[in-house]
Amino acid sequence: MKFSEMKFSEVKYLKSQIIHLKSQIIPCLLLLSFIFGAGPAGASADFFELCTDGSPKAVAEAIAGWADVNEPDENGLTPLMLVVSVNRPEIAEVLLQASADVNAQDKDGWTALMWATIKSDLSVVEKLVAASADLDIQASRYMTALLSSVLENREDVSKFLIESGAYVDTRNEEGVTPLMLAASKGSIATVNALLAAGASTDAEDGAGWTALLWSTVSGDLSVAEALVAASADVNVPDREGVTPVMSAAYRGHADLLSFLIRAGGNVDAATIDDVTALSLACESGDARIVEILIAAGAKLEARDRDGLTPLMAAARKGAVPVIGALIEAGAKLDAKDGDGWTALRYATEFGNKEAARLLTLNGAK
Repeated sequence: MKFSEMKFSEVKYLKSQIIHLKSQIIPCLLLLSFIFGAGPAGASADFFELCTDGSPKAVAEAIAGWADVNEPDENGLTPLMLVVSVNRPEIAEVLLQASADVNAQDKDGWTALMWATIKSDLSVVEKLVAASADLDIQASRYMTALLSSVLENREDVSKFLIESGAYVDTRNEEGVTPLMLAASKGSIATVNALLAAGASTDAEDGAGWTALLWSTVSGDLSVAEALVAASADVNVPDREGVTPVMSAAYRGHADLLSFLIRAGGNVDAATIDDVTALSLACESGDARIVEILIAAGAKLEARDRDGLTPLMAAARKGAVPVIGALIEAGAKLDAKDGDGWTALRYATEFGNKEAARLLTLNGAK
């Protein structure tokens, strides 16, 4: 079974990136709407344009004279949301002084604070919180300001929100917590801030991924070390039976893999399809990882559900250096899978001539 057939984080991670569409597209669409006349009508449109391009004095005069500081557009976007999304802190200050509603939500449930976590200066976020912005309002897909700031890798903003009392174990639609997101991005500053605030290292998302398993996405050693120091279990598998050791091995994170093994990671744990870390490393073709696992005592003859050994996986891949390492470690050349195929048969059938030559030179038949 291929690693890509399992329910792994790339799919979930890409899904979570959907919120970036708000940060990249909506401000542009709003500005285009002014040009083509598809946005707010009349005075509202004038005020939105003024907030985008005008001076603080002009905005203040408009509020004093004719503008409604809280009137949203057809998507529920308020002037305050607009100015923080395009990082105009001086205009945000004017709107806040005019009692702009900091907790208004657009049609997707986003507040000005959520918008500010994407691009605005930290000072703007601080002003919104000082104006009683709700830290834990949930938007569509259960997004919060803290989750957004971590996803955008705004370490300063995340730290401030955490210290201001944002709920650190909030979850998005997939069950992903801020700690998981920070771990996946290799954001050690945010990870440390979350851990200091009591974020759970044992929490699992909808697919059973813990923060430690998520840390194998970035491969950041300091993040994994911090999580393990905070009592993260190195052997907790996801719903498919995948452990941090397996994921680090497949992704080629040698230093991280070595650390996880030293921390007690089981090199012979198997997925629900009986795939081990060594088989995954052979399938990815990384000889360094294979050598680390062999040195840690990984079973050379472990078989997956189809009866394939690590050597067969390497032969199918055509990973010549991996095949050499396995042969040197004593892997059996004549082992057969459930269909009677040997490593040499795999190398031959998959057109891997160099792999077949190496196996033959070492006595494979």
